[in-house]
Amino acid sequence: MKTVEIPGGIPVFINALESKLYDSILDEMAKSALSERDQHTAQQLVNKGVLTREIREGKTFYKRNKGSIQ
Repeated sequence: MKTVEIPGGIPVFINALESKLYDSILDEMAKSALSERDQHTAQQLVNKGVLTREIREGKTFYKRNKGSIQ
């Protein structure tokens, strides 16, 4: 388990699999570059408020939400 701070200073716990994906996304990552398992994990992180999903030109990108200490 790892704690990640989301906007508003709220700590959110993420598991080891989510942490591995979170650490691999530095700036942003295209959904097409992720495996099906990682796509599902990324969606879980979006639901928790840790990642943001953005659709541009028909492609989906995931990027980190910045907390107050990140």
